[in-house]
Amino acid sequence: MQSCGVSLAVAACAAARSLGSASGGDEEKKMAAGKASETEEDFPTLTAQERDSLVGIDSSLFGFQRLHEDGARTKALLLKAVRCYASLILKAEGKVEPELFCQLGHFNLLLEEYAKALSAYQRYYSLQSDYWKNAAFLYGLGMVYFHYNAFQWAIKAFQEVLYIDPSFSRAKEIHLRLGLMFKVNTDYESSLKHFQLALIDSNPCTLSKAEIQFHIAHLYEIQKRYRAAKEAYESLLQTENLPAQVKATTLQQLGWMHHTVEQLGDRANKDSYAIQCLQKSLEADPNSGQSWYFLGRNLGKNGLSSSSILLDKCPPPRLPPPPSPVLPKDKLNPPTPSIYLENKRDAFFPPLHQFCTNPSNPVTVIRGLAGALKLDLGLFSTKTLVEANPDHLVECRTQLSQPADENWDLSGTKKMWRCESGRAHTTIAKYAQYQAASFQESLREENEKKALKEPSDTEPASAESTARKRRGPLKHIKFGTNIDVSDERKWKLQLQELSKLPAFARVVSAGNLLSHVGHTILGMNTVQLYMKVPGSRIPGHQEHNNFCSVNINIGPGDCEWFAVPEPYWGVMSDFCEKNNINFLMGSWWPNLEDLYEADVPVYRFIQRPGDLVWLNTGTVHWVQAIGWCNNIAWNVGPLSAHQYKLAVERYEWNKLQSVKSHVPMVHLSWNMARNIKVSDHKLFEMIKFCLLRTLKQCQSVKEALAAAGKETVLQDRNRDEPAHYCTICEVEVFNLLFVRSELLSRKQKQYVVHCQDCARKGSAELDNFVVVEKHRMDDLMQVYDQFTLAPPLHSSSS
Repeated sequence: MQSCGVSLAVAACAAARSLGSASGGDEEKKMAAGKASETEEDFPTLTAQERDSLVGIDSSLFGFQRLHEDGARTKALLLKAVRCYASLILKAEGKVEPELFCQLGHFNLLLEEYAKALSAYQRYYSLQSDYWKNAAFLYGLGMVYFHYNAFQWAIKAFQEVLYIDPSFSRAKEIHLRLGLMFKVNTDYESSLKHFQLALIDSNPCTLSKAEIQFHIAHLYEIQKRYRAAKEAYESLLQTENLPAQVKATTLQQLGWMHHTVEQLGDRANKDSYAIQCLQKSLEADPNSGQSWYFLGRNLGKNGLSSSSILLDKCPPPRLPPPPSPVLPKDKLNPPTPSIYLENKRDAFFPPLHQFCTNPSNPVTVIRGLAGALKLDLGLFSTKTLVEANPDHLVECRTQLSQPADENWDLSGTKKMWRCESGRAHTTIAKYAQYQAASFQESLREENEKKALKEPSDTEPASAESTARKRRGPLKHIKFGTNIDVSDERKWKLQLQELSKLPAFARVVSAGNLLSHVGHTILGMNTVQLYMKVPGSRIPGHQEHNNFCSVNINIGPGDCEWFAVPEPYWGVMSDFCEKNNINFLMGSWWPNLEDLYEADVPVYRFIQRPGDLVWLNTGTVHWVQAIGWCNNIAWNVGPLSAHQYKLAVERYEWNKLQSVKSHVPMVHLSWNMARNIKVSDHKLFEMIKFCLLRTLKQCQSVKEALAAAGKETVLQDRNRDEPAHYCTICEVEVFNLLFVRSELLSRKQKQYVVHCQDCARKGSAELDNFVVVEKHRMDDLMQVYDQFTLAPPLHSSSS
């Protein structure tokens, strides 16, 4: 694919017809007719040679065309072209092909006339309905926004370039600038990912490899991952011919880090090492200063283009607008749908399944489930867990204890959305000790309060002083989360007990899409356990790929839930962006006042021991423990068009945001076609479209490889072999795996896989890669042909 979705030749020729074809005779006729005389300077024309020179000039040359140094001729040509295009637009009263505005934007960008470039790009945007197909336009627009520090809009433009054309010639430059912007926005994880993606790309860009490595090391330091930062800085210093400024700044950071960070050794050795580093820093570059951190503002060098297979191109996904009509204020606290079960028959009554999966019910609480099914919740009690597997790994989060409907900064003086927590690891036995000690401490505090309490003959405290007292100081608590309960050898009794649940809520069932993935996705198609003390928080999120979720409170304490319907996720994402938090990857706790002001409805309810919470497709939610309790949870994928549609939408949104999709939707779709009879026409059509699209992509890639003399190596997929993801950009890679030849020769059980685009960035001719084919094309076509719409099924018990 060319970097520009519309041909410059078309625009240049259109301009030429108007600008270069006006004969002298025409001018004489105009003058004879008494029209205003016009000089060549007023309406300049482009020669055929100049028009040819303009072909291929677009935004991708920005910063790579040195107009102030050796590009005087090019600059003169661009200035003339701008005058020509502007005069054509003027003469045509703006009624010209949209491509002319796009090219005018490119030329003004290259001339660093940013305001004029923005104006021209905006005209193109308003006139060209499928502007999103034009990668060079989006890139140029992103560069203008970047210049004006409009990072929110620059990020969106750059993400859309990578979405429609992952092999865009300036992909490395985009990753670099996304890294810089996310770093400024304090989204360090996203920043780190984009710098790493820039680092592996062999194409040139604004910064050198060493400068990118410095940013990566610096990000580790900012994130307080000091050991990783130290290793990265020291590794960078081993680089041959390291530029003096990079060396000086690296030594400066390394020295300062050793001076200030206690974890890096004892005081004497740290200080000695710090002094050595700072002395070497001054030797390397006596003029080095902190301004080096802002490298990357001056734009760079040339780049190489690689072809991309893009079929059935779809526009980049967009955030959904807020639902309309706007809800009245008295509807913003809707009652939570609740079902009360009295016996086993109630639990297996088909309408229960239909009620829970109905999109109009974002969340359902099934009360009394454990009693109705005679579930032995004691199997998941802390006592039993310790007896069964005391040394089992627990992820431990250190959090601030605060009221469920509030979120304060560390000082307890400012409300905020950001909800950070420290991460460590412990064991079930050790967390159980903490859980018990926390309970005993709370009892002791309660008894002390009762003993100190005097008759209430004083005036009641003011609301302000009560609030101040409640807010601070905030104490730290520990939350045991993401405990894997998938091993049937360790947790046989616990997993057997869950088979008592109705089929629609089970971890494994024929009607659960996640049971057809064919391999384990921890915490999704396996059970996870949570061990809590009061105040333990699961921050705001949607489930991976918008799948449904089942959560059972083991007790003995309660949990408080907050839930927002799926159609409002765009509003929630906007709030996160305003608060400099990554909606998909960040940790956030919504401010209820903000939500009510934006007319967002919030379901709020208590989950008691034995209650099952069914979270419907895409529901945004956050949870806080009121008492001491354990919970178990997993994901479920109902066999419905609504579930599949939202899962695919999130799959595409994740791709745009450079976030890995935990559910490999292409792999899953092919398994569904093999294993499931689909009678829902909408669901069938969506799956069939996915199959056809991937078939086309596979065939097209194979043809391109064959034309380049590159053969594929057929290796049939093993039973239980997981879906494959690119080790670099983390997109799903289906069927055709690009594997480094030296790694494949070792016959490793797990491939180190690249997607085609990342493989070509490392080696344009794929010299060091073997392309492994996991499915014969004939087999895939047979699956496609045999996947037909099944007759409707009569409703049966779930």
